[in-house]
Amino acid sequence: MDKEIVRGKKNSLTDVPGVKAGHLTVHEDFVDESGRPVSTRTGLTAILPYAMDKEMRLFAGGAVLAGKGEMTGYEVMDDFCYLNSPVVIANSCNVGAVYDAILSYGFVLKREEVWPPLVIGVDDSYLNDMPRRLFKEEEILAVFRDASDGPVQEGAVGAGYGLRALGWKGGIGSSSRILVVAGREFVLGVLGAFNHNNGDLTSGGDSLTLIVGTDIPVLPNQIQRVVKSLAAECSSWTAPGGTDTVSCLMFSTANPMSMENEGPRVFSYKMIDDSFLSRMIEAGAEAAGEAVTNSLGKASPVQGKLGRVLRTIPDSELAKIKQRRG
Repeated sequence: MDKEIVRGKKNSLTDVPGVKAGHLTVHEDFVDESGRPVSTRTGLTAILPYAMDKEMRLFAGGAVLAGKGEMTGYEVMDDFCYLNSPVVIANSCNVGAVYDAILSYGFVLKREEVWPPLVIGVDDSYLNDMPRRLFKEEEILAVFRDASDGPVQEGAVGAGYGLRALGWKGGIGSSSRILVVAGREFVLGVLGAFNHNNGDLTSGGDSLTLIVGTDIPVLPNQIQRVVKSLAAECSSWTAPGGTDTVSCLMFSTANPMSMENEGPRVFSYKMIDDSFLSRMIEAGAEAAGEAVTNSLGKASPVQGKLGRVLRTIPDSELAKIKQRRG
């Protein structure tokens, strides 16, 4: 590890000033109207990139490889290069409910602009009976209201509750790095939902999802260079020739665009020199790799649909992963 690249104080995406995160975890067993037993093992994870009562935009960008999952708002973000809503990871059958809740959240805050909602769908059908709209709007709004800037809870929680990675219990992981340039400290944080490299037909749609936040002043073209490199790096963690979906989204809080009264006619931006981007990519890859091992190491066993059980990865196997990734 570069001597200038160290972990943030919380080792979490929320080390980036102003960023908050929260989870909703759902564990229910019941018998449906046809008499069939149903096991619900799912949830959602929300990232609030800034104080959402502000009329504001942040520069953002993304890269998606082998995309098979559901994602709302991505094309608009990719086109206009900014983000102005929460980012939420949820199971694919509840993407619509979360989308509507984000709009309602904006209405409650009297925001003129909280569109397009950015919601990323994941497939947790190995443990979860997916084809159900489970989340109530008031539950989702409560996650936004109660989101915290404390360390992100990791493992089998939120959108990670029903996930499976490398054949073991997957889930949510987070990590951060401090980078120093010109004597000033900056933060780059990662939150991931890890559901990848399972390699069998019963695992559900494999995916590796990363949300990257930073207070480093980068412009959209620089964000694109970083996320494309990180997505390519993460794709190397999946099985050779596999079809795991790799999604990497990134935002920077360093050039907030106030849209109060429709915003100014001219904005002024700061940016780092392009020569610093390689260190951002290195730090992002380190943080993403640690987020994977955090998600595995902090996950607890979960039993779900059809009596299937996902167990926590043994320490010996986790050590091998850490060794392979340095």
